[in-house]
Amino acid sequence: MRCFLAVPLAGPGLGAAQELQRRLRERIADVRWARPETLHLTAHFFGQIEDERAAAALQLVEPVARHTAPFEVTLDHLGSFPPRGNPRVLWLGPSVDVAPLNALALECRSALNAAGFEVDQRRYNPHCTLGRPRVHWNGAAPAAWTAAAQEQPDVRFSASRLVLYESRSEPGGAVYTERASLAFESG
Repeated sequence: MRCFLAVPLAGPGLGAAQELQRRLRERIADVRWARPETLHLTAHFFGQIEDERAAAALQLVEPVARHTAPFEVTLDHLGSFPPRGNPRVLWLGPSVDVAPLNALALECRSALNAAGFEVDQRRYNPHCTLGRPRVHWNGAAPAAWTAAAQEQPDVRFSASRLVLYESRSEPGGAVYTERASLAFESG
């Protein structure tokens, strides 16, 4: 299965992010928007792995989740990847480090790496993917995104769990299915 670990947006923060995405959708054309019901902050992307490996990965990160206390997240910055040139991803993220989120992602990476899983060596850059511009993104859309990215959204939520999502490509975009959830228990 193709899968990843993520912290789902929750409560009023999820609603605020969905409303932000809805407003952006009205202003910016030629974007494949992420499904609003599954907005999340990825902690680790596995890619394609067997079910048994996914189960082993869950066992490895379960102690990390159990020893993580629920924490507050503020997403107040719009950006894109790559930061220069034609963007491939439009995102919502924090303007400052969220120490518990960074620690969670790095501890998951460490546990997975020690067990032989491939992990990203780049700096962890938490973000919630809102959409992906179409291949030939031009006209007024890039300018509309540049204008929108100057705004300062205020999306706040309490992070309380780490989820293993399965990702399936379907017409209209990826569909994410929650396969397992690990509650943050410390504190």
